[in-house]
Amino acid sequence: MRKNGFFLGIGLSFLLQACGSGTPDADGVITLVNQEPVVIRDPEQAKQVCETRYCEPNYLLYANFARRRPPATLSVTPTPAPRPVLDESVPLNFGKSGDLYDMAKVIMNVSEAWEKGEGEEIVVADIDSGVDLSHPDLVPNLWRNAGESEGTPGRDHDGNGFPNDVHGYDFYADRGNPVDENGHGTHTAGTIGATRDGNGVVGIAPRVKIMAIRFLGPEGQGTTEGAIRSIRYAVRMGARVISASWGGPGFSSLLAQAVQDAVDAGVVFVAAAGNEGRDIDRSPVYPASLPGVIAVAASNSIDQMAGFSNFGVSAVWVAAPGDRIYSTYLNGRYASLSGTSMATPQVAGAVALALGKNRSLSPASVKQLICTTADSRFQSQVRCGRINVGRMLRAL
Repeated sequence: MRKNGFFLGIGLSFLLQACGSGTPDADGVITLVNQEPVVIRDPEQAKQVCETRYCEPNYLLYANFARRRPPATLSVTPTPAPRPVLDESVPLNFGKSGDLYDMAKVIMNVSEAWEKGEGEEIVVADIDSGVDLSHPDLVPNLWRNAGESEGTPGRDHDGNGFPNDVHGYDFYADRGNPVDENGHGTHTAGTIGATRDGNGVVGIAPRVKIMAIRFLGPEGQGTTEGAIRSIRYAVRMGARVISASWGGPGFSSLLAQAVQDAVDAGVVFVAAAGNEGRDIDRSPVYPASLPGVIAVAASNSIDQMAGFSNFGVSAVWVAAPGDRIYSTYLNGRYASLSGTSMATPQVAGAVALALGKNRSLSPASVKQLICTTADSRFQSQVRCGRINVGRMLRAL
């Protein structure tokens, strides 16, 4: 029997944990009650509810979504010594992860973009595993919710339904303190907008405001429900860019609607293409394969497509450096990581730079700007090429 789009005759094991034989993992089913996503994990209750309303699997989503993981070089280091502002005239030592981080900026021509602006006050929602809220490279650029900044613990001072959401919200643990317990979100946040103070690292847009939103847990895993709530929160609280370094193979119409609502509200949605080395035109992943999304592939330090990166001349919009990217990490430290997860915040930061220069740009205009100014690379694998941030800003 089939009611309202969800097949009710599936086995109980799927309702609890769908897995095996190409079936995406799920944590119960998700439906809307008063337009809010609600998860039902009890099989009998799910059967009853889904008789009368639309339901779909509450798919699991992952930070490193892939069968073949990228070669992550997780070499955690303490605070590095002060480093000078990027100088392209100085030869770089490719043997150091910190210099590889700078090489990504050289490849994307970021120093020219900084002559036009640094993303001043543009709010970027880093929807991920949270952020190290005390990291010295991130503290100056954390978004602050003025309605909660002086809030009493446990009280919802601004009446938005999320108590104590000073810097964002934790939809994994349902609390107002989106502290990272995985490291992935702190790393992506640093790539987006680590402050440019001569110490540690510097983000692509070093004067943005990073809205920290957590829905991925300590193992880098979350659910469709958490992703939907996170996206809705980002839009409601004024984000102009969403950086989504996560995904999975299960299509959710509810997630697709949340993404489309964000784009319709003027939010630029940037998502990782994934790390399986496959064509997602043929084997879609979400949210990267959804309409309106800027899906990002990963290139490496010598400006070649990274072997682990997914691709697709229709679905994947652009490539950006994502191999051995050096950025902020847990407990005030730094680490090198690889993946399309690391390429995505490069593009999100670039979008913030463009919006800082012209705040009236629509998501469609941003997509077109990225495409028309990209370097002619990888065009048999991605739609537009490899992002050129300096040329983007020059075109504005």
